[in-house]
Amino acid sequence: MLHDLVQIVGWLVAICLGVVTLLLAFNRQTGLRLIQHRVEMLPQAMLVRYGALTLLAVIGSWLGTPVFLFAVLIAFSAIGFGDAFIYRRADLPFRLHLVVGGVALFGALLALIANS
Repeated sequence: MLHDLVQIVGWLVAICLGVVTLLLAFNRQTGLRLIQHRVEMLPQAMLVRYGALTLLAVIGSWLGTPVFLFAVLIAFSAIGFGDAFIYRRADLPFRLHLVVGGVALFGALLALIANS
């Protein structure tokens, strides 16, 4: 029963995040207003995000569960490659993001192989 409730909450969070992602993709102003983010606060928000990503990586590595590590590293890879794409299109330095995305993808593939 509790497992089902946790899974439902997980799906609700995923759906809400997906809606916000679509809003930000198609109407940045409305999306930012909806989630109450301010562009001038981005450095502080990024600090919190990177801290949370670090915590997620530590927990995944500590648990050592290949499926969980695969999921975390695939998400990290998407972030790295996505940022690289954004910065490259703006003609800004992007190689560090590209390398991070590649390393995360490599780790995800290793986790997938380890799970087989």
